Amino acid sequence: MATPRGLMQFFFGLFLFLGALAPARADIAPPDLREPTLIHTYLHLEDINDIQLGTGTYDITALLVQRWKDPRLAYAGSGRGQAPQVWMGKRAEKYLDTIWHPILDVTGEKGLTASDVHSLAIYPDGTVVLRQKFTGSPRLTGELTNFPFGHLSLRLNITSVAMDDSQVRFKLEHLSPSEDMQQLDDVLHGNWYPRRIEWNTSSAVRPDTPGQRFPQIDLQIVVEHDFVDGLHKIFLPLTVIALASWGLLWLNIVSQSSYASPRIGGMVTLILTTIALKFVLNRDLPVVHYLTLSDVLFNGTIVMLSLALLSSCVVAALYTEYGAQRALRFNVSVRRVYPLLYLIVMLLGYFVMLG
Repeated sequence: MATPRGLMQFFFGLFLFLGALAPARADIAPPDLREPTLIHTYLHLEDINDIQLGTGTYDITALLVQRWKDPRLAYAGSGRGQAPQVWMGKRAEKYLDTIWHPILDVTGEKGLTASDVHSLAIYPDGTVVLRQKFTGSPRLTGELTNFPFGHLSLRLNITSVAMDDSQVRFKLEHLSPSEDMQQLDDVLHGNWYPRRIEWNTSSAVRPDTPGQRFPQIDLQIVVEHDFVDGLHKIFLPLTVIALASWGLLWLNIVSQSSYASPRIGGMVTLILTTIALKFVLNRDLPVVHYLTLSDVLFNGTIVMLSLALLSSCVVAALYTEYGAQRALRFNVSVRRVYPLLYLIVMLLGYFVMLG
């Protein structure tokens, strides 16, 4: 005969078993169990900065406004008509915990999103308006083959965390700035210019729930690297180095043998300077498995400087072994051919990469 303690354990185990078989339910049910709740979405971009090619991320600050209707929150309007009840700051966050609302997340970002609720308004007909500001570090995409030229795509994916397509659906209402590229440029900071912006809705699948699709808002901003910045960081230094190397070739070892040391030493210094400049620039770039335009230009410069160094050594050797006449003829030929060959190497690398 079973003891009272045994019966209690049996019924407790049965209760847990039946509870496990029951479908999971949210602590607060959505407004309508028969169809998804429509979330009207407004997105106001406030700041986009710190585009980091090395980490493949950028920082964004935006104001997100969500509007939906929950008939359970309807109440009799005041004498002024449709004046809503408004909660702000911490009070809005506390009251938000007591009602149904969508939980969103910026997917694919580095770190966690920081979000602050600015205000929560509930209208007499049950319309809820939630205003919150968030900051995050989403990922960016794009090939860097043509760096310092080319485009990047700044992507922002805002996804429903717990409620799938059967419970929530987004409707895009307004994105600002969206059409005026000058206004978007005021929001975008750094050495990048906006070229296009667009947003749409989609759905995402998660590995832990392959049978469910979660609604998602996709924002894409296509930006182009500043041409002037590329001139400052790459083309201007390499041009100065090219002119300096050509100038060293005019130090005539034949007429003054003491010029051999500064000429050869100057070429070595330019080679080391170019290599150091290349490493400094690469700190801002990710490690990629392909050559970029900047790599080709720097490598071409190093090759030409090495040829100039070698030619200087040859001039010195010819002067020592065969006399001034032969060394002078070779030195004059090098001075004439070097700038043209340098220009051909640079243009060839430029058009091959951009072609």
